[in-house]
Amino acid sequence: MTYPIKYIENNLVWNTDGECFAYYELIPYNYSFLSPDQKNQVHDSFRQLIAQNRDGKIHALQISTESSIRTAQERSKEEISGRLKKIAEEKVDQQTEALIEMIGENQVDYRFYIGFKLLLNEKEVSVKTVGEEVKNAFSEFFKSVNHNLMGDFVSMPQDDVLRYQKVEKLLENKLTRRFKVRALTKDDFGYLIEHLYGKSGTAYDDYEYHLPKDEIDGKTLIKRYDLIKPTRCLMEEKQRHLRIEQEDETIYAAYFTIDSIIGELEFPNSEIFYYQQQQFTFPIDTSMNIDIVSNKKALTTVRNKKKELKDLDNHAWQNDTETNTNVVEALDSVNELENNLDNTKESMYKLSYVIRVTAPDLEELKRRCNEVKDFYDDVNIKLVRPFGDMLGLHQEFLPASKRYMNDYVQYVTSDFLAGLGFGATQMLGEKEGIYIGYSLDTGRNVYLKPDLASQGVKHSVTNALSAAFVGSLGGGKSFSNNLLVYYSVLFGAQALIVDPKGERGRWKDTLPEIAHEINIVNLTSEDKNKGLLDPYVIMTNVKDSESLAIDILTFLTGISSRDGEKFPVLRKAIRAVTNSEQRGLLKVIEELRVENNPVSNSIADHIESFTDYDFAQLLFSDGELKQSISLEKQLNIIQVADLVLPDSDTEFEEYTTMELLSVAMLIVISTFALDLIHTDRSRFKIVDLDEAWSFLQVAQGKALSMKLVRAGRAMNAGVYFVTQNTDDLLDEKMKNNIGLKFAFRSTDSNEIKKTLAFFGVDPEDEANQKRLQELENGQCLIQDIYGRVGVIQFHPIFEELLHAFDTRPPKRKEVEDDT
Repeated sequence: MTYPIKYIENNLVWNTDGECFAYYELIPYNYSFLSPDQKNQVHDSFRQLIAQNRDGKIHALQISTESSIRTAQERSKEEISGRLKKIAEEKVDQQTEALIEMIGENQVDYRFYIGFKLLLNEKEVSVKTVGEEVKNAFSEFFKSVNHNLMGDFVSMPQDDVLRYQKVEKLLENKLTRRFKVRALTKDDFGYLIEHLYGKSGTAYDDYEYHLPKDEIDGKTLIKRYDLIKPTRCLMEEKQRHLRIEQEDETIYAAYFTIDSIIGELEFPNSEIFYYQQQQFTFPIDTSMNIDIVSNKKALTTVRNKKKELKDLDNHAWQNDTETNTNVVEALDSVNELENNLDNTKESMYKLSYVIRVTAPDLEELKRRCNEVKDFYDDVNIKLVRPFGDMLGLHQEFLPASKRYMNDYVQYVTSDFLAGLGFGATQMLGEKEGIYIGYSLDTGRNVYLKPDLASQGVKHSVTNALSAAFVGSLGGGKSFSNNLLVYYSVLFGAQALIVDPKGERGRWKDTLPEIAHEINIVNLTSEDKNKGLLDPYVIMTNVKDSESLAIDILTFLTGISSRDGEKFPVLRKAIRAVTNSEQRGLLKVIEELRVENNPVSNSIADHIESFTDYDFAQLLFSDGELKQSISLEKQLNIIQVADLVLPDSDTEFEEYTTMELLSVAMLIVISTFALDLIHTDRSRFKIVDLDEAWSFLQVAQGKALSMKLVRAGRAMNAGVYFVTQNTDDLLDEKMKNNIGLKFAFRSTDSNEIKKTLAFFGVDPEDEANQKRLQELENGQCLIQDIYGRVGVIQFHPIFEELLHAFDTRPPKRKEVEDDT
């Protein structure tokens, strides 16, 4: 059996029959959580891509390649900046070793290659072209003689290469209208061939194929040895498998092909290429060799088949016996196919579908083969593992190869081929960045770059840096939020966490490696903290202080700007304090007393009534205090003790005084975050609002949230909302300003539907609802900045992070009674 590849030039491959194929990598497209309409759009695009080829051949390959975890982690280290750079690099190195110990040096990636046979246009027959043909014929004769005698070099006329390259450019233009493709290189072909001949352990991006060329007299010469070098191995063919021995390992490979398709493959849910990536824990490869049968030829074939079946039917009738059920069904199918071909004028496709399964030993190979057969049985496809044909089926995977045999050929339509989901996968996040966990469907590592959206990345659907973490209590949203903020800080971001529950007070102890860059401001009701949250104290800009003072006092007193009697009085008193030397909210009460009229005295009494509460003194200063909360550290946490937050379903009108004061303080702290946002634009900043629902429900909180988000987009800052329900995130305007989305387990059916709608996936799809409902702790639905949706497991790796970010109450320890 001869090696089919004769010559390789860029993405063009010539076989020994003189056919030229152009190969491309189909950049995988995200297929998870697409609606039926979106799936149909992909299906139609692929069907048109196949149907536009009226003649020739197509070779499609799904190949399991390897990507290096170490290389991805090293690329991630290049993203690190800031004062914690050295510590971050050490952490990533530890992360790398832990990941390699868990899953090995490489991860399996699936790549999709598609090759088209190029057909040259008919050219005018002239003396010159006839002369060239004669010359090439003699050249081929001498080459074959030389090859038989010496077999050293393969030569290719450069004119031929140029002609095919022109045709290839036209083909590429057609392809790029519907899909993202990349022309293959010699390195891709080298990796593919070595992979098929049992070589493993080399990351795809690190592989190089040495294929030197010489140019002499208008011809390119390649050493034949260099072409066949990737096939170096000892290959032994057994009846039902191949034994492939490399220098450092031996693998066993078995090949399946389709025996019969016993039922309709209903689209959607027939996307074999998509589902087998999730189904199998081991890598498999798939090859489709497709011969295009023109409509006219296909109709002739179908009509001949129809005649055969009718003859069988007539024969049964003449012998007074019933026609076999299979014949009746086949006749119905043939009639349907004939009508379809006649109406659409489409081509038919002669498909040779081969699956390659490999394993390190025969026992494992047997187990894997059974698993593959069961999977295909479930989709109405019967596979066969032909005796003595392993080597022939193996060669079908090689670029520009021919179909090995006709025994197992299937005649299919473009609809069938488009419905197989070629190129469909689940893609999430980036290729490097912050490792947050892995995809539950594919097992692939998921990386994020929280600051990337604003850079106008190609194919991204948002430029918003903000993020939302939604879900019921105990689903893992606080833990996951903490993990992402922690790694963002390690990678160079500056963060301010508003922590109303005081759950991060021990971080200096539990995260000792970055303790020097953690600033915890614990605002208790002690006298030393009096007035620290006064708008005139906490804000650096006087105009911002005045604006915040108005917001807080109208919020506490319930005075609306539409109140023509009270609001102007309050506004006048605040303006007087702003223009004075000593500024504080207690001074506003004094200014109102100076007015000394029933309205001003009433407002002064109302404001003064709030100052009696212990922790309310945080909001009121006498104008003596200067700003004392600093945000110089990379990780800043502001906690207020004794806050009493309302339940998420409590209406604003039902808030108690303590709840009103608690929310007012959160509004002050969140407004203070604007100061952080307006610092150095070159540094990514995060304002993390835990229990965000508590102030998103009130008018001042809503306005503040939009202000934070809008300022963040311009100033390279992201606002992270941690809340229970998607409704808390206000209207579509706010939701459209959120880039990264994380949704954790929810049991409320209405909330599940709203969450799915927030993610842009079908909220009525029962499978989608069930998926969200059955998430376990630490698992979530994620939407990245490219709009892709999937399910991931957050993975902290290090036990100390698990301990540091765990917000669950400690287990009660049983104490033995000594008495």
